[in-house]
Formats: sequence, structure tokens, C-alpha cells
Amino acid sequence: MRVRGRVREARRRGAHALTIAVLAAIAFPGSSTASDAAWLSLGVLGGSTQPPAGMADYQWDIRPQAAWGAQALAGAGPWAGGLRLWSTATTQDVGLAEPAAVHRTSLEVVGRRRLASWWGVDVAAMAGVGMQRLSWDPDRVTVSTPGGPIDVDLTPVHEWIGGGGLALRRPLGAGWAAGLEVDHRFFALDAAHREGASVVESRESFGEWSARLELAWLNGL
Repeated sequence: MRVRGRVREARRRGAHALTIAVLAAIAFPGSSTASDAAWLSLGVLGGSTQPPAGMADYQWDIRPQAAWGAQALAGAGPWAGGLRLWSTATTQDVGLAEPAAVHRTSLEVVGRRRLASWWGVDVAAMAGVGMQRLSWDPDRVTVSTPGGPIDVDLTPVHEWIGGGGLALRRPLGAGWAAGLEVDHRFFALDAAHREGASVVESRESFGEWSARLELAWLNGL
């Protein structure tokens, strides 16, 4: 358990360092030769999210899971901002014959700062913050106890989520662009686990990685 805790702490420190580096890059950018013309884009997203490793302690399937979403951005010069919707799902063993599905959807305000442009590809640091919703299917389980069965409702959970990463984007011509994003996001949950004969409740922080491909309609303003 101590080794697992040390590995988890090292991962968290590395992820925090990446986020700090991204935010520093946004605040203190390098040079860029890309156009400063204003633009607007509407894109669809597809990719994968790696659930937090720590969720394995709560019987989550932490293998990379398919994810999808949409994004709307507007920019001028090196700056851009907008909204991103991102949705994924995994499973959790809740004591039923089949694991319950855990659906996760987030809506974030995102910001970007272009760092450089090479061969028509814009390289940008990005950061975002928003709200995440977790829901379970089925949303009620029956737990056997010495006093008889008890129905437990798995009500949806809403929590803040945020992080940062890097984004690449290249115009394809005819008003379209392709992009790639990789980021690390953090969120916290109220968790409970058994230690011996007692149940311990705590507030725990988790981190996850996501990679997204984007196909966007691009319009210069």
C-alpha cells in the first residue's frame, strides 16, 4: 500500500508540474508567425480517456475508454477561447451480476495561447475548467446485510473539473481544420472505503489523461 501511495503521489506531482508549465506557457508565450486574423470554429471530437488509476480501489474499470464530444472556439491573434463538451463511460463493480455503467460528461470553459506555428500547424497551450456529471446505470442497487436487504440509490454527482495540456491544429482548406489535443484534468470526489470492520469516508483528488482528435468547420471573421 505504501508503494502504491508513493507511485500515485509521483504521478500527481508530475501532472501538476505539466499543468503549471502549460499555464506558464499561456502567460509567457514564445514567438509565432501565424496570422492574427479573427476566426470561429465548430468541431466534433473523438478520442479516448484514461480513467484515474486511483479509481481501481473503488472497483472502476480503469482501462482507456472511448470518448466523444464537441467544441466551439473563437480566436484573434494568438488567443482563443470557447466551450468544450466531453463524454465518456466506464464500468464499476457494485455487487451486481453485471458491473454498473458509469457515465461521465463535462462542460468546460477553455482557453488557448498559441506558442508557435510550423509548416501550417499551430501549437497551443490550453487550459480549461468546468463541471463534470457522473451517473450510474442502474442507479439503484440492493445490498445484503445481516438486518436484511437495503436499497441504495446511486444518485448523480456533480463536481468541478479542470486541467491543461497541448493542442495542435492545421487548416485543411475549404473552411475545415483538423486538430489533436492531449491534456490532464483533475477532479475530487467524496469517497468511502472499508478498513477492517469500519467504513472510512474521505475527500480524494484524482487525475486523468485524455487524447482527442477534432474535425472543425473553420470560418475567418
